Amino acid sequence: MRYRPSGVVPVARSSNGDFVRPDEAEKTGKYTCPGCGEVVVLRGGDRRRTHFAHRRASCSPDSVVHRAAKARIIQVIEEWKTGRGPRPSVSRPCIRYDCDGGVVQDLPDDVTGARSEVRLPSGLVGDVVLYRGSEPAVVVELLVTSRVSREKAARFLLPWVELEAQAVLDRPYWWVAVQDGLHSFRCPTCVRRESDRGSDLSVIRDGARQLAERADLEISGNAHYHAIPHTCWSCSSEILVYAWKGAGTHSPRRPPEPIPGTVQHRVTEGAGNYWANCCPRCSAVQGDYYLVEENAEYGLVREALDDPYRAEPAS
Repeated sequence: MRYRPSGVVPVARSSNGDFVRPDEAEKTGKYTCPGCGEVVVLRGGDRRRTHFAHRRASCSPDSVVHRAAKARIIQVIEEWKTGRGPRPSVSRPCIRYDCDGGVVQDLPDDVTGARSEVRLPSGLVGDVVLYRGSEPAVVVELLVTSRVSREKAARFLLPWVELEAQAVLDRPYWWVAVQDGLHSFRCPTCVRRESDRGSDLSVIRDGARQLAERADLEISGNAHYHAIPHTCWSCSSEILVYAWKGAGTHSPRRPPEPIPGTVQHRVTEGAGNYWANCCPRCSAVQGDYYLVEENAEYGLVREALDDPYRAEPAS
């Protein structure tokens, strides 16, 4: 959160009801606090940044930001629906921890209005609720100090989105979601990544089929197993190794039946007992560590199989 000195009012209302930041304010203007409604004055100088402050009374800067953000959202919706302002957009991050992509979605036409401090059927009070006609449609929560918990989110019983309150005041028509319970979306960045990876997997499958024909090898028909071209470290034969969900981790857990003949339960001096790929020519164990580190194609298939956000690669 941004640091705000006690007594400092981060945003004020002008005489015509607009929200104004200190750097936008006029010295001769008249302004009131969005939190308590009292008159605030514009202060600043050579040694201190320009800011609003109460003349006498004082209220919490966090409370001011929270109340102002709620009022600003309602104002934005009113301006949009009456043609006096642009349509608000929601920027949502991808749910993948390793993806910096996301999606920007305009508010739909069927949003008709907004109200603050709405009591929901569960008893919770939503900071702002967007409506479709007379029916509540989306809960908008404003973050100042504490994020919405999973328990609270489950009690909304409506789609919801959490926005940082100060960010709403800074960019009122561009809502950047901190977290949300809106309808799921497919991240364009992830779609492109999956498409590229799908092409790579297709090349690996084709390579495995060609090797099987050339070296008179049989490919397992079990869809759980994915054949990958490999060169045996011991006899240098071109062989096929298999990846499956859980493979490559020195796991003693029995793989899915039917198990390919070259996937065998072995006991090794370094890694103990586990289900390993073995050479069909010389029977040498193709160690999990070696496969993961040295065979890029094996690593790519393993990555696809271990990805919790997508299905297993098709055979």
